[in-house]
Amino acid sequence: MNYNEIIKEVGRGKDGATDLPEDTAFALYGAMLDGQVPELELGALLVAFRIKGESETEMLGFYRAMQTRVSRLQRPAGRPLPVLLPTYNGARRQGNLTPLLALLLQKLGVPVLVHGVRADPRRVTSAEVFEALGVPAAESIDAAQQQLDAGQVVFLPIDVLSPGLDALLQLRWRLGVRNSTHTLAKLADPFDNQSLRVVSVSHPEYVGRMAAFFRDTQARALLLRGTEGEVYANPKRCPRMAWFDAGRERVLAEAEEGVIASVPQLPEEMDAAVTAHWIQRALAGEVPVPCPILTQLACCLVATGAAPDMAAALDVVATI
Repeated sequence: MNYNEIIKEVGRGKDGATDLPEDTAFALYGAMLDGQVPELELGALLVAFRIKGESETEMLGFYRAMQTRVSRLQRPAGRPLPVLLPTYNGARRQGNLTPLLALLLQKLGVPVLVHGVRADPRRVTSAEVFEALGVPAAESIDAAQQQLDAGQVVFLPIDVLSPGLDALLQLRWRLGVRNSTHTLAKLADPFDNQSLRVVSVSHPEYVGRMAAFFRDTQARALLLRGTEGEVYANPKRCPRMAWFDAGRERVLAEAEEGVIASVPQLPEEMDAAVTAHWIQRALAGEVPVPCPILTQLACCLVATGAAPDMAAALDVVATI
């Protein structure tokens, strides 16, 4: 593969760059994941795509390459579709409640796989909150499968799920900026579309792009603007949540507008131990679960087939 020629195409800036055909993008990203691209060229490519932005065609090629290198898991038999919760951002201002969402889904009988990074030097990761909660990381695919089959919440580090993805993610700290992999990792599906991916975006302009991707790939997904890049619904204001299935889009929850009626009780600090303690109290019913997260739970029940509609799903989550 002629990396010099590809860099000339994609490295001319946001307005001058040319998009790659899907097959070229597939081959290129596969080479990146396999560690075949020399360091200098790899850095140039990652920064070029960061500046240019990935086209829909390039994202489809990258995604196909990624999926061929993600380890596979089996959906637990006789249960709702498993929910995939990617966690790659962590908390920077408030407690990270992705583990709360996962544990509430488990409490409702829904299989849950959380995948993401173990640590972030600037933020509190879900892995750290899970550790404080006594939920260990799965250190192998076999261990993850056993935990899933036993009805446990699984946290699967990305270095176990896909070492190639992890290697590209770690380049953020060397290059100083994120790269395409930070978007792609959130889309990884070890269940081959026998799952519900909960995917968040941080910026409004990405909502349309991600929606188009889900339609093009016939994916099952719940799309929302998350909280600090994490997948849980903003506990202070419910975001719009759209369910994608077989190319169709259905809005399950509209965005909350206007003045907030009341501010929910939340962890006092973003520290992992403090957040874990608050989550334990929420699971025990000692503090109320924020209403937007209850709405998100209901959306997940509908999208996984665990409830026939939102009215029924909301009745179920009201019992938590």
